Amino acid sequence: MDQDNPIAEAALTVMDAMLDAVVAIDADGVILAWNGSAERIFGWTRQAVLGTSLSELIIPPQHRQAHRDGMSRYKATGDASVLNRRIEISALDRQGREFPVELSIIETPSGPAAFIAFLRDISDRRRAQERLVLSEESLRLTTDAAEIGTWDLDLVTDVLTWSDRTKAMFGFPADAICSLEDFYAGLHPDDRAATSLAFARALNPAERAVYDVQYRTIGKTDGVVRWVAAKGKGLFDAEGRCVRAVGTAIDITARKLADARHAFMLELSDLLRGVDTDEALQAASALMGRYFGVSRVGYGQLDPAEDMFDYTICWTDGVAPPLLGRFPAAAFGRKIVAKLGAGETVVVDDLFEDPISDETETRQTASSVDTRAILVVPLLRAGRLRTIVYLNDRPARRWTHDEIAFMQEVAERTRQVIERGEAEAALRALNATLEARVEARTRELRSTEEALRQSQKMEAIGQLTGGIAHDFNNLLQGISGSLGLMQRRLNEGRIADLERYLAAALASADRAAALTHRLLAFSRRQPLDPRTVRPAPLIASMEELLRRTLGEAIALDLVLPDDLWVIQCDPNQLENAVLNLAINARDAMPEGGQLTIETANVEVDTLRASMGHELRAGQYVRIRVRDTGVGMDEETIAHAFEPFFTTKPTGQGTGLGLSMIYGFARQSGGHARIESAPGEGATFELYLPRSESSLTEEDTPSLLVEPPSTNDGETVLVVEDEPVVRSLIIEALYELGYAALEAHDGPSGLEILQSSRPVDLLITDIGLPGLNGRQIAEAARLQRPDLKVLFMTGYAEAAASASGFLAPGMAMITKPFAMDVLAGRIRDLIEGRLGQVEGADSPD
Repeated sequence: MDQDNPIAEAALTVMDAMLDAVVAIDADGVILAWNGSAERIFGWTRQAVLGTSLSELIIPPQHRQAHRDGMSRYKATGDASVLNRRIEISALDRQGREFPVELSIIETPSGPAAFIAFLRDISDRRRAQERLVLSEESLRLTTDAAEIGTWDLDLVTDVLTWSDRTKAMFGFPADAICSLEDFYAGLHPDDRAATSLAFARALNPAERAVYDVQYRTIGKTDGVVRWVAAKGKGLFDAEGRCVRAVGTAIDITARKLADARHAFMLELSDLLRGVDTDEALQAASALMGRYFGVSRVGYGQLDPAEDMFDYTICWTDGVAPPLLGRFPAAAFGRKIVAKLGAGETVVVDDLFEDPISDETETRQTASSVDTRAILVVPLLRAGRLRTIVYLNDRPARRWTHDEIAFMQEVAERTRQVIERGEAEAALRALNATLEARVEARTRELRSTEEALRQSQKMEAIGQLTGGIAHDFNNLLQGISGSLGLMQRRLNEGRIADLERYLAAALASADRAAALTHRLLAFSRRQPLDPRTVRPAPLIASMEELLRRTLGEAIALDLVLPDDLWVIQCDPNQLENAVLNLAINARDAMPEGGQLTIETANVEVDTLRASMGHELRAGQYVRIRVRDTGVGMDEETIAHAFEPFFTTKPTGQGTGLGLSMIYGFARQSGGHARIESAPGEGATFELYLPRSESSLTEEDTPSLLVEPPSTNDGETVLVVEDEPVVRSLIIEALYELGYAALEAHDGPSGLEILQSSRPVDLLITDIGLPGLNGRQIAEAARLQRPDLKVLFMTGYAEAAASASGFLAPGMAMITKPFAMDVLAGRIRDLIEGRLGQVEGADSPD
């Protein structure tokens, strides 16, 4: 393009601002313009490529002829339709690396450039697609192995898609094409209304309820009744319309039969234990009918001597009275009678030869029963042949082998319960044992998981110990050396330079306190505590700790721009994440190397969010940790964030570090990702969402705070068992104008509080001999309910649980603290500006 033409220069400026590679070519494919993104993607500078052939430069040899053919067709016909489309091709960069790009070519209306080519590197998208295919195949294999069916309803086209397992649950073959009508038609009549209501609530934009139901189906081709547990949810578009519903289905028939067996045995035991009366058997028959879903259950007795069958038919709803009677045994057919005599279960497969009774009602009952639904189960009792007869007419169906086996077991167990009454106790004992084992196993698994998570933290702390000890020795040297020089000059009467040594000692003490707090914050166990955080100063404050962790063989470079956005996250967890990534990088560079930690503001738009990035569109702060270590292959990257996955030797890593970092990022509304290749180092990126809140100067306390003013007559009681600490606090209170009382342990402090002496504020250490600080406060508030309390602690665990430990009018300060900070806390507590408010729970 003409570099002196203002319009051309403007066009180049626009091209350079685009993220895609933009290339202008003439009708012969010669490059006329080449934007900055093209330089970044392909590696050639603009000056190097102008005047060269695009196809010879970036098109792999195997694809060049197709490109030339397209250009030739355009020249011959002037038809650019073959070019005006978006295709995916392979491209080459300056190093000869072949990678996928998305190519779009448009024809220009005028000017020297005949075409503008837009090329986008889609390597990330291609990898994401490959991972998606693997994930879908893994999901299919997992669901098949777990015998889970899937279902997918497109509410725009009303197309229902069932997996083969789901089709089988409704009695359809694998090659059947099923519709939503098949779903509703296959539901058991007694379950259709509740299931339909639950499904409608899941599709309702106003409710969006989770679809979680259990229902029975009646097989389309086999008539088998099955129990199904289904779960799913509706998917809604931007306008709130439900456009799709997806979910899973599991055949729980076996589980339902097991539940029915357990419940049946418990209830039947109460009915039949030690009893052999018609009343008990009638009640048991009705009970069996309800559990097995049949409308009528009878029992009878065959009298071989008279060749007659005495029967009782019970209605399971218990409304109508039982039907009693007898009929010739031949009515069952000789073959059936013979089987009953042998004690076999019989499914009646032919019509009764005679009606069951001469009564009209009974005759109508017998004639209305589908013979497929009649089942006869023998029951031997006291040497007599009895039978249990199941008559099912809602709806008529065939009994499955499992149901027949179940009913045979019920008959046998009924006999055992009547004779011995032992089944109930055995079942209850078994259930208690199983529940106890499950509960113990659950506790063990939870304890193991927590121990592993904590061991991961302690592993990192162990690796820090050497550097931390060195730092503390230096800091203690600064404190003790400064104090020693001050003592010598005081003895000599030289006080001119005391402030310089005092400042050095205080600076060393502050650095020691900061180092202690950071180490304890890293090791303690606590839930996420999101706050508005400035990530750049936070990471900068870790520089000394990071350099000690990395050692002298690894160079550390921090790139932390001043205009970085604030974020919403747990600052302790962010420190832990950065420190863990630094430790991983150190382990990946045993011979030394370079570690770079850089931060940047990034915006994720809707298009980018939909192209495989697991981030919602919005603004994020990206924290990138890049090393020059051994790198990782694609398989390792794919598993890196999984719990317990580690490439370290046994005993040198728990495999929880990266999974905890990933969990922290996701819980914070962000994401974590890895880019690496063997021998090329690794880059870990944390994306944390920008906070809508803003930090003011008040959020950053000044190091120099004027002592707050006090009112006359305010009295503070200090309870502290360490004499030096207690005397320093008492001295500071006097200097601030407060009246001060002191106690060296819990009982003596409580004695003062239970007296009539005035006390406006209690300052107490939590860990005290005799009574701890919380016990003193609780006992004192029985007599002084409005007493303000400031707890002191040097334990991170206590500080971490402060939100549940403090009641209204209480606050906590962590040792070591500056006296001006203590003065501010005291003033705020007394004036009611500090302390937990309503809703704070205190532990027992």
